[in-house]
Amino acid sequence: MSTLTLKFKGIEADMLDGMVRTGLFNSKSEAIRASLVHYGVELGLLREKLWKQIERFPRRKVSPKQLAKDIARLENAS
Repeated sequence: MSTLTLKFKGIEADMLDGMVRTGLFNSKSEAIRASLVHYGVELGLLREKLWKQIERFPRRKVSPKQLAKDIARLENAS
């Protein structure tokens, strides 16, 4: 576990406040944490770890036709 104190000003501070104010995140810490993970994924730093975690879940055997039906049903439900 790491503890870090960050100071933001200007556009970065405004953006961070906006992320919380609009309800995208519950706190500034949560927004920064999510941003760090997103950046790590974009750089490819987490790709291998994420795939290993995803591969642990059993795969759902579904045909392309059934998948299209499932998606249409979900779209119509909202």
